[in-house]
Amino acid sequence: MSISLTTREFILSSLEKVGVDNRKLAAIAEGAEIYGPEGLLDSIHLVGFIAEMGEWMETRTDSSGSFFDILDGDLFENFKNINEIEALLSRRYSHVSFSS
Repeated sequence: MSISLTTREFILSSLEKVGVDNRKLAAIAEGAEIYGPEGLLDSIHLVGFIAEMGEWMETRTDSSGSFFDILDGDLFENFKNINEIEALLSRRYSHVSFSS
């Protein structure tokens, strides 16, 4: 599954806003595991990243409930790597433009 440039930029920008360094951002952009046994983020950065994305979504969409509420069963599986995040955003927010 390919990621649109604007969605990729949105994901990476959200990671950068919570303090993920450039080395990790580059690896994540290439498909490295974000969270899990080989993941680059600790739980604090992961939760911050999800919260950052959630705040952005909640201010720009007419969704009822919080971003955390709409996540599928396994929260962390949705954030395993950039491709899983893109798939989640495509499923739940296909109507949203992620350009700035």
